[in-house]
Amino acid sequence: MTEEVLENPITGERLRVLGSTPERFKVHYSLRPHGEIAGEHFHPDKEQRVTVLAGEMHLRVNGEHCILRAGESATVPPGGHHFQWNPCDAEVVAIEEVYPAGRLHEFFAVLFRLARDGKTDSQGRPSLFMAAALFSEFKDSVRQAPIAMRLLLDALAPIASALGYRRQIKRYLDAGGLTRR
Repeated sequence: MTEEVLENPITGERLRVLGSTPERFKVHYSLRPHGEIAGEHFHPDKEQRVTVLAGEMHLRVNGEHCILRAGESATVPPGGHHFQWNPCDAEVVAIEEVYPAGRLHEFFAVLFRLARDGKTDSQGRPSLFMAAALFSEFKDSVRQAPIAMRLLLDALAPIASALGYRRQIKRYLDAGGLTRR
Protein backbone atom coordinates (compact mmCIF):
# COMPACT_ATOMS: atom_id res chain seq x y z
CA MET A 1 0.00 0.00 0.00
CA THR A 2 1.33 3.43 -0.96
CA GLU A 3 1.59 6.01 1.79
CA GLU A 4 -0.70 8.98 1.19
CA VAL A 5 0.50 12.46 2.02
CA LEU A 6 -1.74 15.51 1.69
CA GLU A 7 -0.01 18.89 1.64
CA ASN A 8 -1.39 22.41 1.68
CA PRO A 9 1.24 24.75 0.21
CA ILE A 10 -0.63 27.81 1.44
CA THR A 11 -1.17 26.97 5.12
CA GLY A 12 1.92 24.79 5.50
CA GLU A 13 -0.01 21.77 6.73
CA ARG A 14 1.07 18.22 5.91
CA LEU A 15 -1.03 15.14 6.65
CA ARG A 16 0.52 11.70 6.37
CA VAL A 17 -2.49 9.41 6.47
CA LEU A 18 -1.99 6.63 9.03
CA GLY A 19 -5.51 5.25 8.74
CA SER A 20 -8.76 6.23 7.11
CA THR A 21 -12.11 4.53 7.58
CA PRO A 22 -15.57 6.00 8.15
CA GLU A 23 -14.99 5.28 11.85
CA ARG A 24 -11.54 6.85 12.31
CA PHE A 25 -9.25 9.24 10.44
CA LYS A 26 -5.72 9.24 11.86
CA VAL A 27 -2.87 11.38 10.53
CA HIS A 28 0.69 12.33 11.33
CA TYR A 29 0.19 16.10 11.18
CA SER A 30 2.75 18.85 10.77
CA LEU A 31 2.40 22.61 10.54
CA ARG A 32 5.22 24.88 9.44
CA PRO A 33 6.57 27.67 11.62
CA HIS A 34 4.13 30.60 11.85
CA GLY A 35 1.47 28.61 9.97
CA GLU A 36 -2.21 28.32 10.76
CA ILE A 37 -5.19 26.42 9.43
CA ALA A 38 -7.55 28.10 6.96
CA GLY A 39 -10.27 28.89 9.48
CA GLU A 40 -12.15 28.07 12.63
CA HIS A 41 -14.48 25.12 12.12
CA PHE A 42 -16.29 22.27 13.85
CA HIS A 43 -17.20 18.67 13.25
CA PRO A 44 -20.92 18.17 13.99
CA ASP A 45 -20.76 14.77 15.69
CA LYS A 46 -17.06 13.99 15.78
CA GLU A 47 -14.41 14.02 18.48
CA GLN A 48 -10.85 15.06 17.65
CA ARG A 49 -7.79 14.08 19.65
CA VAL A 50 -4.52 15.97 19.18
CA THR A 51 -1.24 14.68 20.65
CA VAL A 52 1.82 16.82 20.05
CA LEU A 53 5.05 14.95 19.30
CA ALA A 54 7.36 17.94 18.72
CA GLY A 55 7.09 21.71 18.83
CA GLU A 56 4.28 23.78 20.28
CA MET A 57 0.71 23.85 18.97
CA HIS A 58 -1.68 26.58 19.92
CA LEU A 59 -5.28 25.46 19.93
CA ARG A 60 -8.45 27.42 20.56
CA VAL A 61 -11.43 25.25 21.49
CA ASN A 62 -14.79 26.92 22.10
CA GLY A 63 -12.98 30.21 22.72
CA GLU A 64 -10.45 28.79 25.19
CA HIS A 65 -6.77 29.03 24.23
CA CYS A 66 -4.48 26.17 25.16
CA ILE A 67 -0.85 25.47 24.34
CA LEU A 68 0.23 21.89 23.71
CA ARG A 69 3.87 20.87 23.88
CA ALA A 70 5.54 17.54 23.11
CA GLY A 71 3.81 14.74 25.01
CA GLU A 72 0.65 16.73 25.70
CA SER A 73 -2.81 16.03 24.29
CA ALA A 74 -6.16 17.74 23.99
CA THR A 75 -9.58 16.57 22.93
CA VAL A 76 -11.99 18.67 20.89
CA PRO A 77 -15.50 17.52 21.79
CA PRO A 78 -18.16 16.83 19.15
CA GLY A 79 -19.35 20.18 17.82
CA GLY A 80 -16.43 22.00 19.45
CA HIS A 81 -15.39 25.08 17.51
CA HIS A 82 -11.65 24.97 17.05
CA PHE A 83 -8.68 26.62 15.40
CA GLN A 84 -4.99 25.75 15.52
CA TRP A 85 -1.80 27.58 14.73
CA ASN A 86 1.95 27.55 15.22
CA PRO A 87 3.40 30.92 16.30
CA CYS A 88 6.87 29.44 16.85
CA ASP A 89 10.04 29.23 14.75
CA ALA A 90 10.00 25.41 14.67
CA GLU A 91 7.59 23.04 12.95
CA VAL A 92 4.93 21.44 15.14
CA VAL A 93 4.30 17.72 14.71
CA ALA A 94 1.31 15.84 16.12
CA ILE A 95 -0.88 12.80 15.78
CA GLU A 96 -4.48 13.74 15.12
CA GLU A 97 -7.42 11.38 15.22
CA VAL A 98 -11.06 12.12 14.44
CA TYR A 99 -13.84 9.67 15.20
CA PRO A 100 -16.20 8.89 13.72
CA ALA A 101 -14.37 10.22 10.69
CA GLY A 102 -17.16 10.54 8.19
CA ARG A 103 -15.71 12.09 5.04
CA LEU A 104 -12.92 14.19 6.56
CA HIS A 105 -10.24 12.45 4.51
CA GLU A 106 -12.00 13.48 1.30
CA PHE A 107 -12.60 17.01 2.59
CA PHE A 108 -8.91 17.61 3.34
CA ALA A 109 -7.84 16.02 0.05
CA VAL A 110 -10.10 18.38 -1.92
CA LEU A 111 -9.27 21.50 0.14
CA PHE A 112 -5.52 20.90 -0.11
CA ARG A 113 -5.76 20.22 -3.87
CA LEU A 114 -7.67 23.47 -4.32
CA ALA A 115 -4.81 25.26 -2.54
CA ARG A 116 -2.23 23.44 -4.67
CA ASP A 117 -4.07 24.51 -7.84
CA GLY A 118 -4.20 28.19 -6.83
CA LYS A 119 -7.95 28.15 -6.07
CA THR A 120 -7.63 29.61 -2.56
CA ASP A 121 -6.57 32.96 -1.19
CA SER A 122 -3.33 33.70 0.69
CA GLN A 123 -4.81 32.13 3.85
CA GLY A 124 -5.88 28.90 2.15
CA ARG A 125 -9.57 29.82 1.91
CA PRO A 126 -11.51 29.10 -1.30
CA SER A 127 -13.70 31.76 -2.91
CA LEU A 128 -17.18 32.16 -1.45
CA PHE A 129 -18.85 30.07 -4.16
CA MET A 130 -16.19 27.35 -4.01
CA ALA A 131 -16.43 27.33 -0.19
CA ALA A 132 -20.22 27.10 -0.43
CA ALA A 133 -19.91 24.06 -2.70
CA LEU A 134 -17.16 22.49 -0.58
CA PHE A 135 -18.93 22.88 2.76
CA SER A 136 -22.23 21.80 1.25
CA GLU A 137 -20.62 18.61 -0.06
CA PHE A 138 -19.03 17.82 3.31
CA LYS A 139 -21.54 19.36 5.75
CA ASP A 140 -21.89 16.01 7.53
CA SER A 141 -18.18 16.11 8.44
CA VAL A 142 -17.07 19.74 8.79
CA ARG A 143 -18.73 23.15 9.07
CA GLN A 144 -17.53 26.74 9.30
CA ALA A 145 -17.64 27.91 12.92
CA PRO A 146 -18.66 31.56 12.56
CA ILE A 147 -22.47 31.49 12.32
CA ALA A 148 -22.61 34.39 9.86
CA MET A 149 -20.21 32.61 7.48
CA ARG A 150 -22.08 29.33 7.85
CA LEU A 151 -25.43 31.01 7.04
CA LEU A 152 -23.90 32.81 4.06
CA LEU A 153 -22.34 29.62 2.66
CA ASP A 154 -25.59 27.69 3.17
CA ALA A 155 -27.49 30.42 1.29
CA LEU A 156 -24.94 30.46 -1.55
CA ALA A 157 -24.76 26.66 -1.93
CA PRO A 158 -27.63 26.36 -4.48
CA ILE A 159 -26.17 29.20 -6.56
CA ALA A 160 -22.68 27.66 -6.37
CA SER A 161 -24.13 24.38 -7.56
CA ALA A 162 -25.94 26.08 -10.46
CA LEU A 163 -22.69 27.82 -11.42
CA GLY A 164 -20.81 24.50 -11.59
CA TYR A 165 -18.73 24.69 -8.40
CA ARG A 166 -20.24 21.47 -7.04
CA ARG A 167 -19.17 19.69 -10.24
CA GLN A 168 -15.62 20.99 -9.69
CA ILE A 169 -15.62 19.50 -6.18
CA LYS A 170 -16.81 16.16 -7.59
CA ARG A 171 -14.09 16.27 -10.26
CA TYR A 172 -11.48 16.67 -7.51
CA LEU A 173 -12.98 13.67 -5.72
CA ASP A 174 -12.99 11.58 -8.90
CA ALA A 175 -9.49 12.67 -10.00
CA GLY A 176 -8.07 11.70 -6.63
CA GLY A 177 -9.70 8.28 -6.72
CA LEU A 178 -11.51 9.17 -3.52
CA THR A 179 -14.47 6.99 -2.79
CA ARG A 180 -17.59 8.64 -1.49
CA ARG A 181 -18.88 7.04 1.66
